[in-house]
Parts: sequence; structure tokens; C-alpha cells
Amino acid sequence: YQRYMGWYDGNPSSLWEHPPTESAKRYVDCVGGPDAVLEKARRYADEGDLRFAAQLLKHAVFAAPDSADARELLATVYEKLAYGAENATWRNCYLTGADELRHGVKPTIIGAGSLAGALTVGQLFDSLAIRVDGPRAWDHSVTLGWTFTDLGELYRMTLRNGVLTHTRSTLPVDDTDLALTLTRPQLLALLADAAASPDPPDLSTVRHTGDPAVLTTLLSVLDTPDPDFAIVTP
Repeated sequence: YQRYMGWYDGNPSSLWEHPPTESAKRYVDCVGGPDAVLEKARRYADEGDLRFAAQLLKHAVFAAPDSADARELLATVYEKLAYGAENATWRNCYLTGADELRHGVKPTIIGAGSLAGALTVGQLFDSLAIRVDGPRAWDHSVTLGWTFTDLGELYRMTLRNGVLTHTRSTLPVDDTDLALTLTRPQLLALLADAAASPDPPDLSTVRHTGDPAVLTTLLSVLDTPDPDFAIVTP
């Protein structure tokens, strides 16, 4: 049940919760304010209940992100949890959280570009789909055909109703606004160029038929992800 249901635990109250910051403000208010939360969190931490102390302090930090006391106490709790963790992944998560609370978000060492080479074409297309800005793409309706000569794979891609979808085909992809014949390395180069420059993609080295502006339209509705995001702070 948990495996296939994802984040939903079956409790209806989980369906429409407030975002973390708004929830935190309400939890802190229920406890009696920021000072009361810190006092209770210290008591739980001193008694060895670091798990619940971390939950309380999570709300304190999201409700009052500028509170140095809340940040430092939560960092200390995370540090203690890390030292007691037998799982290396848990340990690193706790220590990363403590470091962010004390020193802010650090730049990401491994960017998406360095991982792209390990993805299949389908995964690359999926990575584009999750970046589509739905409202910005709403009025666009375009279809692209992709033929990869080095892989022997064909795909039909559609941008419609603010959603980008793709399906693999066993037959030549016809009736598209733009059809491209290329290799997987050429696709990676196109995506890398698009990420590095706002100019229209250069299709001079790619065989294509149809309107090249279709690819420009697709790329124009993609959000640029920020890899340097906060984990334990709002």
C-alpha cells in the first residue's frame, strides 16, 4: 500500500495540508509561541527524545527562520542524531541539515548536466516534461517527431494543455510540426546549448523537416531548475 500510494498515507487530513511554513506558524501558535517551543524542545532533547525535539524545532525554524536560537538548537539536535545513526545516508542527511542551519545553502557539486549522459532518451524527455511551466505553455499545441539513428528509436512528443508527453513508436513518426533525425549525443548537445544560451537552438547539424520554431517554443516554456535549494530552512 505504501509502496504504490507514494506520499499519501490514507488519512484524509493529509490530502490538503498547509505548506510547511504556514503549518509551522500554526503549530508554534498552538504550542504557545516560539519561546515555548524552544523550551519544550530543549526538554525533550535533554531527556534523550531527539526525534521529537527535531520535529518541534523544524516548525520553530520554519515559523521564525531568523531565530538564531532555534536554528542552533535544531543543528545541535541533528548533529546528535547523526552521531547515533548507523545508516550512512541518515548520518549525512542530519549533518547536511546542521550545516545548512549554521552556514546556509552550499552550491551543488554535481549538476544536472553531468548526469545527463547516463540517462536514456526517455528519461531525458521526462526531465523536460517536469520542467514545463503549465500556465506559460497552456496556449501552445505542437507535436515533434524524434528519430535516433544511433539507437534505432523513434518518439512522438506532444505539448498540449500545458503538459509535455512522449511515446515510443515502432513506426516512422508522421504528421508532426517538426521532425528531427539525430543521434543521442546530438540531443544532449542541443539541450546543453539551450541551457547555456537564450538564443534559438541551432539545427544546422541536425536533419529536420517542418518548422524549427517549434523546438524554440518547447524550450521557451521550460523552467530552469535551481540545484542549490534549501533542505531544512524555508
